[in-house]
Amino acid sequence: MVNINIHEPVMLEEVKKFIPVTKKINIIDATFGGGGYSKALLEEYNVNQLIAIDRDPITEVIARDLSKRYKNFKIINGCFSKIDELIYSNCTNKTKKFDIIIFDLGLSSNQINDPKRGFSFMKEGPLDMDMGGSKVRASEIINNFSERKLADIFFELGEEKYAKRIARNIVKQRKIKLINNTKKLSELIKESIPKTNSKKTKINPATKTFQALRIYVNDELNELKKALGKSSQLLNKEGKLIVVSFQSLEDRIVKDFFNHNSGKRWRSSRHYPELADMGPITFKLITKKPIRPQEWEIQKNPRSRSAKLRVVQKIN
Repeated sequence: MVNINIHEPVMLEEVKKFIPVTKKINIIDATFGGGGYSKALLEEYNVNQLIAIDRDPITEVIARDLSKRYKNFKIINGCFSKIDELIYSNCTNKTKKFDIIIFDLGLSSNQINDPKRGFSFMKEGPLDMDMGGSKVRASEIINNFSERKLADIFFELGEEKYAKRIARNIVKQRKIKLINNTKKLSELIKESIPKTNSKKTKINPATKTFQALRIYVNDELNELKKALGKSSQLLNKEGKLIVVSFQSLEDRIVKDFFNHNSGKRWRSSRHYPELADMGPITFKLITKKPIRPQEWEIQKNPRSRSAKLRVVQKIN
């Protein structure tokens, strides 16, 4: 377990621009992580109550200092797909609404930098990748799933061009010896990708496959879809939903949810005419296009380079 909190919140200054300063506010930090957002908001804004959620049990340890310093702060351990249940089971007022709900969909540095968690292809550790409450581990997927199923996961959740080749080599290797180590899997992936392709890109060859495994282990995309839908019911009128995503699949879900619920016309394919969303209009788009991190932040924290910030405001 990581004892030192080294996580830096991404795009904190941009997020703060959307926080109201003229009234007392209730906030949900739906992805507490290293607590960067919660800490800044408690210190700098007139907060009536801030409830933080995280599925990773380690966050309760990280949150101890904030819990001691701020009586208006509470941390809850659980998956944000159950955000409504988690919030109202911890509120005496069952009709309470919130002014701000924040989602930071990136991995915490505390998770990435702990080899025992198995998230990083740069550090040797067990193939785990469980953020908390997961029903499967990465090692089970790698050593038990069929070649076709592996290829589908890598392609659909990692957008990995060489998914079939990587899956084929994994199945060959595990017949000889089971793959239970992040370093061994990373090396196997690297060997599966043509060297000419590796030279064309700056990202590690294992990046997309590890991303796909993590998303599958934690059912991240379904978790996000459920959480977004439930969040709208928890917001006050004029309350803001703020989401920072880090990869295209997540951002697409957020973008579509925001567009469809703000009445923006959308098209499911460029080959079909535009269709008006027939659902109720509950949001106003605040960010027409995603906000990206500034160059100074990318230089300071390279993990922020892929971040996209989107914001909507509830209108009824």
